[in-house]
Amino acid sequence: MSNRIWSLSALKRRWAERFSNLWSHLQYYRYEPNKPSRAAFLKLPQAEQEAWIEADEPDFAVRLYGDGYLGSSYQMNSFTLDDHLNAPEDYGIGGMIEAQMAGISSERVDEIEAGATLNDDEIDALQYAIAEDDYHGWDIHSGCYIKLRLGAVFALYEGEDLGQGGASFELERVFASKRRAMAYLSSKPMLAVE
Repeated sequence: MSNRIWSLSALKRRWAERFSNLWSHLQYYRYEPNKPSRAAFLKLPQAEQEAWIEADEPDFAVRLYGDGYLGSSYQMNSFTLDDHLNAPEDYGIGGMIEAQMAGISSERVDEIEAGATLNDDEIDALQYAIAEDDYHGWDIHSGCYIKLRLGAVFALYEGEDLGQGGASFELERVFASKRRAMAYLSSKPMLAVE
């Protein structure tokens, strides 16, 4: 009997959550004549879009945390990679690659440390190892829906982790939907999506 009551409670909570999500999405389709249309907003230059969001959506920055977090990406700096490749022993790139590539032989690790030319897989492994060690080099991607006249757009922000201070975000681009924003994000290098 208690399993049956628990199942009914869980089902009731699930339906309440879905109804709440539906209700919040329906709010985006309330007509508000003082706001621009989606088409007009998407045609604005990015600086004007950002100014409008900051003025009309004062809580947008709070919404970028929690559910607004989409993931992180890492753009490899070519100078950093070249620096590692030019001084393999100083950086211990053989060990870095070994940590990323299961099954690499100790002879090959020694060759890499001595300055051997890396193949594509080894370069990829080195890039991932550099990215793992570079905590501050990752870009944070967050976003939120912005209510317009009838409907909404999805504002994608890119930021930098400031540790205890949170993050600093800048508007990267505005999209017609979250799905389009996620498709755009998928083109980023070394992407880790939530």
